[in-house]
Amino acid sequence: MSKINKIATAEFKKSARIVSDYENDMIFEQPRQGLLKQTFVSMEKLESGLVKITTTERKFGVNGDYYDTSRTEVL
Repeated sequence: MSKINKIATAEFKKSARIVSDYENDMIFEQPRQGLLKQTFVSMEKLESGLVKITTTERKFGVNGDYYDTSRTEVL
């Protein structure tokens, strides 16, 4: 029997999430080509029966920069 050696190759085309002390880096991607905006929405029912909606957005610039905004509303 002959031994067959196979070598796997792969190309990673998307940016990876990073480990960071900045909370938003744990839910959003890092900048990559073509990525404009990401939105994360969290809805929580409060003990009072009201609903708290927190919306966090990350908007990406053309130079690899980004800025995050967050807003909270209670219904």
